[in-house]
Amino acid sequence: MYRARIFVAGLALGLLSSLAQAQQVVPTRGVDSRVDYPALKKIGPWDDRNYQLTLEDLQLLAPNEQDQKDPIPAFYRVLIRKESPGMRRTGPAQYGRAALNLFLARYGGYLVDGKVYRGTSYSHETGQFEVVLRDGLDRELAARAAEAADAIDGEARVTSPVGAAESAIAIHPTNTNLVIASTNGPAGGQKMHWSANGGSTWTQVSLPLGGTCCDPTVEWSSDGTKAYTVTLGGCGANLCNVWVYRSGDNGATWTDLQTITPGDPRREVTSAGNSDKEYLHVDRYSASPRKDNLYLCWDENNTMELSRSTDLANTWTAPQVISTGADDGIGCDLTTDKSGNLYYFWPAFNTQAIRMRKSTDGGATFGSTITVASTQGSFDFPIPSFENRHAFIYTAADVDLGNGPFANSIYVSWLDSSAPTTGNPNTNHSRIQVAYSRDGGATWTVRTPHPTADISTVDRFNPWLSVTGEGVVHVMFYDTQLDNTRAAADLYHSFSTDGGDTWSTPERLTTVSSPHIEDGFQWGDYNGMSASQGELLPIFTDNRNEGGGGTDSVDVYVAGFNSLMPLFADGFETGDLTAWALTVP
Repeated sequence: MYRARIFVAGLALGLLSSLAQAQQVVPTRGVDSRVDYPALKKIGPWDDRNYQLTLEDLQLLAPNEQDQKDPIPAFYRVLIRKESPGMRRTGPAQYGRAALNLFLARYGGYLVDGKVYRGTSYSHETGQFEVVLRDGLDRELAARAAEAADAIDGEARVTSPVGAAESAIAIHPTNTNLVIASTNGPAGGQKMHWSANGGSTWTQVSLPLGGTCCDPTVEWSSDGTKAYTVTLGGCGANLCNVWVYRSGDNGATWTDLQTITPGDPRREVTSAGNSDKEYLHVDRYSASPRKDNLYLCWDENNTMELSRSTDLANTWTAPQVISTGADDGIGCDLTTDKSGNLYYFWPAFNTQAIRMRKSTDGGATFGSTITVASTQGSFDFPIPSFENRHAFIYTAADVDLGNGPFANSIYVSWLDSSAPTTGNPNTNHSRIQVAYSRDGGATWTVRTPHPTADISTVDRFNPWLSVTGEGVVHVMFYDTQLDNTRAAADLYHSFSTDGGDTWSTPERLTTVSSPHIEDGFQWGDYNGMSASQGELLPIFTDNRNEGGGGTDSVDVYVAGFNSLMPLFADGFETGDLTAWALTVP
């Protein structure tokens, strides 16, 4: 995944000489004033770990050390000789042919001014190597990427038995081994799932008291001591209420609110029985003035509403109306920026537009309605892979909470049609749209995170969006490009490293295509995705038949990968990252 060229020592001088620069060696950084540190460049590429060498260390080197034309730095030569005191000190070829490979495997490359580089060039004029100062990786970032490389990299089934769709997922904010998820089904009702190994395996549990329905959403508190989930519950023939639960043991049980109200593990935010499509957001930014506020959105008979909690989900404010009349809709999402401002997004199907309202006081009041973009479709529309349930227009939003050039940018994604829709699934063509704002939501720019030349032959639907702490914007979605009938789908992913302006070529995350689902619910209305500390976990409905039979096997899967790889796309493959976690000796 995200494989790119790898610069290794020993490439042709003609290719790299223009990239090589003389590394400035500062003698005062060394630990021993008796050592001529700049002279160490004559016996190998410079590495800042050379500053740890003493005169006694250097006395271990061979008298003809400078003649050993191996691209390994002085500190590593000393280390080899310490570990192999009997190795020769005269003649050529004193170091084995594997010395460079072992060095790269152990340290990842040459450390220069806090960055690590893979490449060197050799000058016959000076008789020494120079490190190629290109594609250097920040050591702290690379170490986090190496840790994330140990997480799930591929697909894992979450639900069992068959019969689950619509899902949400959240990675613990400080321990990426801990993950919670929730699904609509299997076997009716909302099911909860928790993992202690980064999503590789899952344990399924039920919410207490029963009576749950669907539309799951999950979140963590800022310190990860509390987990939250919301479900529709207490449903009649059609309409439901919104219920909230809390866990104090990483999702293993959901009775934590009973510590406040014995015997009552849930909070019933609505009671009129007309609620639908709720979604939960927790402000987890460390410097936010409203850190750990919980915000909950839903629609009540298509009127968009909001409630908030400031005491870890114990009490909730009375429902607040967000939309009116022509701006009513269904399918909301919420996000907060670094100042604690709250953004409420929804698709207004009557006016065919993506709407947004902003609150600067923690959801107490909201500004005027802003149009993010117009939509070609309204509410939903049929496509060949989704002709029964229909592809559903809804929003997924996030904010760049990092410190990069696009910090505090706001992003929202949604499904749309490429043209006005009809009732014929064969004439509709679905696409994904992403909009970004750099001015607090006042103005918006819309982009398409996938190719558009194939819009008449490929459908994309059910997107979700997440932004990592490094500012990379990720979008996942179903894609039918491997089936010329537009009936089967795979999960794909694309990313942007320039604030949502341009996007990578989408890459396939699933290894098995999901055939057309032959039921009324099909793919469900939405999927989910969570990003934390270099790990990205999409969760989605899948219809591969694990038993090899011909019947539908509708399950929920995750497909994890390393979210830091886009930052290293010009230097390394996933497997190389383990070399970067080692510290300076």
